[in-house]
Amino acid sequence: MASRRDPYRVGSIERAMEILKCFSVTRPELGVSEIAGRLRMPRSSAHRLLAALKRSGFLEQDGKTSRYRLSLRLFEMGSVVLNTMELPARARPVLEELQRHTGETVHLAILDEGQVLYVDKIDSSRGVRMYSQVGRRAPAHCTGLGKVLLAYLPQEEVERIIALRGLPVYTRNTIASPEALRAELEEVRRRGYAIDRGEHEDLIACAAAPIRDYTGKVIAAVSVTAIGVPWDAPAFQGYIAAAAGAADRISRAMGYGAGSTR
Repeated sequence: MASRRDPYRVGSIERAMEILKCFSVTRPELGVSEIAGRLRMPRSSAHRLLAALKRSGFLEQDGKTSRYRLSLRLFEMGSVVLNTMELPARARPVLEELQRHTGETVHLAILDEGQVLYVDKIDSSRGVRMYSQVGRRAPAHCTGLGKVLLAYLPQEEVERIIALRGLPVYTRNTIASPEALRAELEEVRRRGYAIDRGEHEDLIACAAAPIRDYTGKVIAAVSVTAIGVPWDAPAFQGYIAAAAGAADRISRAMGYGAGSTR
């Protein structure tokens, strides 16, 4: 039965996308009849799809004229795409400087589908290679990068990710309960950085800090990762400061205002 419904669902999605494409700078608002005529579909079908797009937040409807227009949600999504495209190029010089300064492996990552997605990496000059690779994913609840990226999400989104991904245990230090994770994320927000205390891999410590875009939204994170360096050692405290400084520089490269606060 599912296979018989799939073509209909795909067709509806395609028609919904065609509706969004009807709007332009010269046609910022359209009515049901106009859209139905442009796409040569029954008015009832156009009305149903417009209502679905409105419920999903992609369209807004004027209360007086009943005409539709694109919502700011599409602008936000477009900004995410632009930021993601610009981020690696703007961050790379800072990452290179961070790696030279610390001698450790540095990462740049975003959150995708509740997981850490590595978008850039520079290996340690000490000749040690790690699991991480550009394009590879890692759990969010037990990595420094992931905890930074989770910490600045709305709480309901964090709960959704916990329900979706769970809290699998990797080491004796892995955060394994929602209550402990919530407390940890609160601490991340308070101090402005996250620490991985061997929570994903034994003997690996990581310091990570948030990267913000021009609106102040956290869009990525940068980290310094070391093997065999205790997270309470003076050297690691230096890594925390270095990661935070790199995050600030990348944020400003992404348009984050100098007068804003983290």
